[in-house]
Amino acid sequence: MNLKTGDKVKFLNAKGGGVVRKIIDPRMVSIEVEGGFEIPTLISELIRIDTDQPGGRFFNESFDVSTRDEPPENKSPEDNRMMDLPRNIINSRKSEDIFLAFIPHDQKWLITGLLDVFLINNTSCDILYNYIRKNDEGQYTGVDYGSVFPGSRLRIATIEREELGKWTDGFLQFLFHKNTTGELMPPFNSEVVIRGAKFFTEASYKESPMIEGKGIVVKIMSLTGYTDWKKTAGEEKIQRRPEGRKKELEELIFSHQTAPREAEVDLHIHELLDDPSNLEKSEILEFQKRYFTRCLESAISNHFLKVTFIHGVGNGILKDVLLELLKEDRGTEVFDAPMQKYGVGAIEVRIRHNI
Repeated sequence: MNLKTGDKVKFLNAKGGGVVRKIIDPRMVSIEVEGGFEIPTLISELIRIDTDQPGGRFFNESFDVSTRDEPPENKSPEDNRMMDLPRNIINSRKSEDIFLAFIPHDQKWLITGLLDVFLINNTSCDILYNYIRKNDEGQYTGVDYGSVFPGSRLRIATIEREELGKWTDGFLQFLFHKNTTGELMPPFNSEVVIRGAKFFTEASYKESPMIEGKGIVVKIMSLTGYTDWKKTAGEEKIQRRPEGRKKELEELIFSHQTAPREAEVDLHIHELLDDPSNLEKSEILEFQKRYFTRCLESAISNHFLKVTFIHGVGNGILKDVLLELLKEDRGTEVFDAPMQKYGVGAIEVRIRHNI
């Protein structure tokens, strides 16, 4: 069924109906119902009320929804905002990732002119997305929402350079859907911060097989390893795991054991992952935090006395994060690791309730 803005519709599986106010994507529209609220709804769950058609009068119903003129440029579900990714990209992917991309209209003068903003879904899931910003008063404002098919990219906006701040500083939320899956995919919520100076340096624009021409492509998330964790109000919470995963967690610390009831864990990302090159800095930090927490839990449950965590020197962010996490555990004591062996790049965690 083809719908356009202004069409009057009824819900198939619920009472009532309303008026189509926005075409979100080829499968979903936004319906204004009584009270002025708008509800994203699948087109397959709607029936258009057309009194000009035979039998249409039997479906007619009055809704307390104001009528208003719709701009002629509103697009139909057949618009070309969504495009399939090249088949070779889908077939050769090693991980399932979601990206935000900025593609200049003028491929000769990359740092001037209009930009297309794309959300790229290189996963096997349908995703529902919500992009929001926080204003100066601390309130959240919705910028855009919709859905993207698996293995496709969606043009969510065409913007002037002056509008970049609206799209490079905000928050993205995702819900994931598969017709059949062996595990529940938790919602995803993350802050998006991209340096504005990047858009005015030609070297920042690079060729990517997922876009046409040159652009700035930023990875928002990777589904790999994410299903074990859920972000809620800025906190990481471990989800319930099958028994096999539980056993794996309990035994994790033994892979780092250096002496009876002692272990050493190097948290440098290249020691934890074979190829971390495709991760953003925020993703690396989250992975290190999760690995630290899992190792500490495993050490406590296996009655270890001491674990040395190597965090490196760097800018000190990882060390600060670890110390903050350890404040919540009253059963541990934290010391600087021996300087002659580790310099200032490690901490020693002693587990008091295992002594």
